[in-house]
Amino acid sequence: MQQHETLILAFTSLIGWSYMFFFIMPFRFTGPFVIMIYKMLFNDVLRFCIIYTIFLAGFSQSFFILFNENGFQGYISSIKQCFLGLLGDFDLDYYIGGQYPLTSVILLVLYIVVITILLLNLLIAMMGDTYADVKKSAKKLWHLERARIALDLENGISKSKRGLSFNKYWVDVQGERYLQVEQVNNDLNYPIDNETNDDE
Repeated sequence: MQQHETLILAFTSLIGWSYMFFFIMPFRFTGPFVIMIYKMLFNDVLRFCIIYTIFLAGFSQSFFILFNENGFQGYISSIKQCFLGLLGDFDLDYYIGGQYPLTSVILLVLYIVVITILLLNLLIAMMGDTYADVKKSAKKLWHLERARIALDLENGISKSKRGLSFNKYWVDVQGERYLQVEQVNNDLNYPIDNETNDDE
């Protein structure tokens, strides 16, 4: 029981610290960077993992058949060897010492070319494109995420507290809600006397 609690605590600690990204996203210095990480993880890396899983299953089964390993543990061992090959940690003697050394080495070279050279470089290229796209619209995305966070915080406040004057960041004009925006002089960072209201 204690072992399961330790595992749960380890994962919850990671999730808890990951929640800190929510609080650093409103800042201009870190917000766009967090958005880049989010888009890379859930777009580029996710697509890479789906494609890599297909290649991993195919090559693992090929090596599983060539080395005549039996049972589920043999297939898991084959997957482990292929995954280590992705990281460049493969034992060439292991493949040469099999029953079909030439075929095993050819498949290993093909695996390295397809996975390590082709797919990994494709992943890097996709991440580069994502970085360029986010960088172009970093300011807009940052403002959008900041507005979403403000909306989430507002939804967490009860209606009675939400109606208090010091909690309101909008004004009601003829039944329409408008954000209260203070125009600032970009050169001196001083507020300008005339306030403008932008539509929410």
